[in-house]
Amino acid sequence: MTQPPHPGPPPPSDSGRSGADEIHDGLPPAPPEPAEGPRRARRALLLTGAATGALVLGGTGYAVASFLSGGGPQPEEVLPADTLALAKLDLDPAAGQKAAVASLLGRFPDLQTGGDDGDLRSTVVTPLLEGNPWGLSYDSDVEPWLGDRMAVAAVPDPGSESGVAPVVVLAVTDQEAMADRLGAVDGTGFAYAVREDYVLISETQETVDRLAAAESTLAEDEEYSGDLAALDGDQVAVAWADLAGLQDVLGETMATAGAGFGGQPLTGRMVLGVHAESDALEVEGLTRGATAPAGPVAATEPTRLVLDLPEDTVAALSISGLGDAAAEAWTSTEGAGVPPEIQEQLTALGLDLPDDLRAVLGSDVALAVLGDLTAPQFGVRAVTGDPQRAVQVLGEVLGSPDIGLPVSATPLEDGYVLSTDQAVADALAEDGGLGDTEAFRDAVADPGSAGVIGFVDLGALVDQVGEQGGDAGAEAARFAALDALGFSATATDDGGRFVLRVTTR
Repeated sequence: MTQPPHPGPPPPSDSGRSGADEIHDGLPPAPPEPAEGPRRARRALLLTGAATGALVLGGTGYAVASFLSGGGPQPEEVLPADTLALAKLDLDPAAGQKAAVASLLGRFPDLQTGGDDGDLRSTVVTPLLEGNPWGLSYDSDVEPWLGDRMAVAAVPDPGSESGVAPVVVLAVTDQEAMADRLGAVDGTGFAYAVREDYVLISETQETVDRLAAAESTLAEDEEYSGDLAALDGDQVAVAWADLAGLQDVLGETMATAGAGFGGQPLTGRMVLGVHAESDALEVEGLTRGATAPAGPVAATEPTRLVLDLPEDTVAALSISGLGDAAAEAWTSTEGAGVPPEIQEQLTALGLDLPDDLRAVLGSDVALAVLGDLTAPQFGVRAVTGDPQRAVQVLGEVLGSPDIGLPVSATPLEDGYVLSTDQAVADALAEDGGLGDTEAFRDAVADPGSAGVIGFVDLGALVDQVGEQGGDAGAEAARFAALDALGFSATATDDGGRFVLRVTTR
């Protein structure tokens, strides 16, 4: 990759500033090194950018209003190879993704596809600029030069207290307009440099100059490129993180925040992609290079109970291996010491832990919601090796004076059902056909191998709200095309796979 020239400083000018102060990669002068005062404001802006990037990936559904030709450099081509995390949004994706997004948008004609003027760039960038101390606005300072690709990233910063520096990466269509506006920034804690067709924005000039001059890039990293290639199909948005790298740099901070799984250190990498289809939006997440998957996703057997729930189930959650996982977690907690007041309550209930956890949660358990929004009904079905003990424990705990829930558990040959309504309990005891419905099959990925499955019949919920009429009914009509939401989590050889799908009808 061709690197931009980075000449040494020329002799001082008459203004008393060096040429290096006046020009950075051909751009107007950057502000001086930040004073302590605005540090919070600038960090808030950059970290808000990171948060906004994550929200865009998870919450906007990628409502694209422009359909230009694909191609051109990606943000990872201007970030260093040791980048720790990246979230990027592409408003100029591959042709197939554009067609799929157009089809999806066509199903929701009453929904806005961007900001007030239909510009998704404004929707994404405006929150980053809110309350910024430099007086920057999207319309006058960013829109004239902003391109179709943008990203937020975390890069190592050995000179800082945290060890990590945030950086915003924005595609530039008009470098002169960009230089005019960013060069006029009057304030501290804002620095930028140009690399190829992107501007890199961070807190100090030293940081952005280092990034612009990096010899190797993230795009050249084999692990990063392999992680992206492992995603299914083309993507309109991607998030990626080197979990092991973050653990190394932010070990103490992450430990204090409780990051990791069950106190275990983070390993491997995570990649998440947003993929559009003509009738669905899919979010796929992968963990790769992990030393061991954790939690219910690590269950050796897939969950099956959700497939046999009643066809009219409105929402469901099914997990395999939860009994063993809970028992192991209890053993770890017990080793660290159980508070006396909790131990007294457990003793009063006559619980034998962790064995009772295995009996109640079993090898497969499904929670189901049936009925409508005005009178929902709840039920549980579980597969366990000791149904009688499970029913006994549930009766003692749920029927205790402190809880007193009006529920009853009924033993089955291979487990039990639990519900407040006998009709629901009877329905759960039978083999239903939820897994054979079109809505379920379209929404849930990998149902035959997933250790965790969730399902929501969005179409049924939207229809119920619509029937109520009034403002709520009118609002529901805007989402009438929604069909279902499904998610699944599956263990893989070197980590796990998570898929969330929202389908339309």
